[in-house]
Amino acid sequence: MILRKRSLATAVVLAVAATGAIVAPSFAASAATTTITIWNGAESAAKDQQTPIIAEWAKTQGLTVNVVYKKDIRNAFIAAVPEGKGPDLMVGAHDWTGQLVSSGTIAPIAVGNLVQKFSKDMKSGFTVGGKLYGLPIYTENIALVYNKAIAKDPKGMTWDQLLASPRGVTLPFERGGTANDPYHMSPIATSFGISLFTRNTSGWTKTAGYTGAGADAYAAWLAKNGPKFIGGGWDQMRCNIQNGGYAITGPWILGGLAEKSSTKLIMPDGSKKDCTGAAMDMKDVGIASFPSAGGKTPHQFSGQYGYWQSVKVAGSKNSTNVGKVLRYIGSADFQAQFANISGAERIPANSDALAKLNNKNLAAFGAAGQNAYPMPSYPFMDTVWSKVGAAEKALVEGTATGGTAGYFDKAMKALQTTIDAA
Repeated sequence: MILRKRSLATAVVLAVAATGAIVAPSFAASAATTTITIWNGAESAAKDQQTPIIAEWAKTQGLTVNVVYKKDIRNAFIAAVPEGKGPDLMVGAHDWTGQLVSSGTIAPIAVGNLVQKFSKDMKSGFTVGGKLYGLPIYTENIALVYNKAIAKDPKGMTWDQLLASPRGVTLPFERGGTANDPYHMSPIATSFGISLFTRNTSGWTKTAGYTGAGADAYAAWLAKNGPKFIGGGWDQMRCNIQNGGYAITGPWILGGLAEKSSTKLIMPDGSKKDCTGAAMDMKDVGIASFPSAGGKTPHQFSGQYGYWQSVKVAGSKNSTNVGKVLRYIGSADFQAQFANISGAERIPANSDALAKLNNKNLAAFGAAGQNAYPMPSYPFMDTVWSKVGAAEKALVEGTATGGTAGYFDKAMKALQTTIDAA
């Protein structure tokens, strides 16, 4: 998942721990049974909009929330918990769940009737072996984003028409760079009847899905149309949207569109074009569903963020109070407050909180994501993203060899060996 930059609505007092981590104590008295420690991957308290809400509520309960901001939070958690260290709760992307379960560092959660406030798809990203290991707080998905004041409404347009439009479509990754991004390319790929893994009635299997005739057709489409995209990246996407272009992106772009931009676009012919964009009024942001490149329904991924509970909590003195904090995090009160903060740009996971959402653009993202597949959360996902993305990127940039027929089959054969060995 992609890290987003956020602003803070409420000031938080900072202190530096002996480890060098930044700690933001809440405003209640500290005690062994009333202090709950949360690890958060935000850069600092200034980028954390969740904890002030949680800490304010905790104060009314006589509890202290101690949040530690960690780099490489997932690996740090996996290393700390077996030694009896680390936090009570950790927040992150749902596709970490598989690795956290396999490492033995998180425990299934029990939140009573609150679980009914989350859809099956919402819970699936945090579910392993039929057990719920994480509590979702918000979801996000990508859509086709444009400037309604300048660009044509893409409804009814084909990809050929979008790519041929005056400002075209920016790639979600930088041409010529090291990044690759099957997450953003998924609505195009799935329209050819393929998906990252095959699916059955229970959801994802562990069989690589970019194979067969659909994969050949997708490869041919990328080889033909990939060079027509404008070179992307964060600044390029938002500047081109501001000037009437289209982009495959998510709600995290909204804050950037409200600010002026200046960058260079890498055009399809390889030339660089200066781009200066004016700050957009949020009422001019257009959010649309994706057209189908291959004739079948496009399915982008939905990503959920949520909280996991460390296995060490069960034997700790504060286990009851950790449960209280976790249930509050899952409540409509917390999730509605967080989602409606200016700049948060998050679709709440709790159905009651969703009904209280004020942001029309977020609602539009939710509507555009009604066919989204929850992202797989297998422990080997980093390898899958890397291998599939590299194969796609070579087609987009014209560096793939051997033709498009059977191109993905070869890549998936090698990847399947890695998956089977995991």
